Amino acid sequence: MSYPFGEVEFGPTQSDIPCAAFIYKFTHLIMLKWYIGMHGLKEDEGPQDGTYWNSSTDEEFKRLLETEPENFRYEIMHCGSMQEMFQLENEILTELNAAADPLCWNKWNGFVYNTPELPRLPLINDLATQAYDKNSGLERTTEKVEDLLSIVIKLQVRFNTAMSHKKIHEYKNEMNANNSTENFTLTIVRNNGKWVLVGGNHTLRAAELSKKKNIEVVWIDEDLTMEEMHTLGVALNRKTEVARMTTEFEDCADGLISLYNDKKLTDNTFKDAFSTEYIKVTGGFKGTDIAKVRKIAREFMAEKESWKKGKNWINWLLKIRTTESTAQAAAITSDSVLGTTQSSTFRTDRVIETWIKDTNARKSVGMDPRPHIKILMHYPSQSNGPSSFTAYNKLAPRKGHQRILESFLKGEGIKNPLIIFEDLEQWEDKIS
Repeated sequence: MSYPFGEVEFGPTQSDIPCAAFIYKFTHLIMLKWYIGMHGLKEDEGPQDGTYWNSSTDEEFKRLLETEPENFRYEIMHCGSMQEMFQLENEILTELNAAADPLCWNKWNGFVYNTPELPRLPLINDLATQAYDKNSGLERTTEKVEDLLSIVIKLQVRFNTAMSHKKIHEYKNEMNANNSTENFTLTIVRNNGKWVLVGGNHTLRAAELSKKKNIEVVWIDEDLTMEEMHTLGVALNRKTEVARMTTEFEDCADGLISLYNDKKLTDNTFKDAFSTEYIKVTGGFKGTDIAKVRKIAREFMAEKESWKKGKNWINWLLKIRTTESTAQAAAITSDSVLGTTQSSTFRTDRVIETWIKDTNARKSVGMDPRPHIKILMHYPSQSNGPSSFTAYNKLAPRKGHQRILESFLKGEGIKNPLIIFEDLEQWEDKIS
């Protein structure tokens, strides 16, 4: 697009850099006064779209930007994940001491990302509990959706996962069916005059898509670091009775790994008291589920070097994923091809059983058996263990399964059977 500014410069925004957010800078070419900000991109928004300029509250800056944009230099400085950009913004503004610089329009140095101390779990647990309690002392108001969309800072603004799309779709349908946002609540932290959406990212997106005017907001006035706000956001999803995406084992595991990588935790088995309490507070997990989170965290740690930046390995064993993979198998099924799914702990007998049931059903209505089978494959991890993607493909066991299945189909009278393997999507964008 054509920018209205006197000078424009783009930094490292090429396609090989994952970009969910970016840091930008405005400099007045005559006054030499400047402003630095961070913007999280919406799902279909790119850093160079020119649809967003700033979130400054400084009247002079806003007036000059509107009346004389040709006197400004606009620069995109950095691109990356939401968490990376939040942290980098604070580091840059703190180093420049922006809030105290008379040649700077920034009135503060951004959100403190984290501190040497661990997140305050008792406080986070208390805030999450109060947020769900209608009788708690937290302020609750009804706000205009349109106003919130333009004001709030979202910890998560992109929803590039099937689960996110499904949840947003469910919320939108419920809002449309009731013609209201009743039973839906957003949780916003007020910090240094900024509003941070810590709970209800999918809810707000659904309200936007359903064109609803108002929604309830519960307000938290607490000086939280960004790390604590992320932890609170996970904790807010631990209640399954509330219409939100519930915390997965992987969410807790990812949080533990972040704390370990920041050297705040030293036990890489995550059996220490803080890790145990973290799992309980953020996920609401108990008993054997706590051990499951620890196991996933250790597995993630073991294979972290093989992970793609900004991506998560998809766990197709989750219930919602099983529904999705079954739907994909149904979508590729045709008159000649039977679609099914299998993991790397392959069971040829299960595939044969599926084909027999399908064939019997087709024969009962006078149809011929399907001569081909297409198998959608998934794996528990990228490179950890004998059933991982790396090990499975290195050993190439597919040929053995293929021969067994082809022999079976030929024995059933299929002249030229074809067994096709295809991997399900393995990576998804990491939710910040």
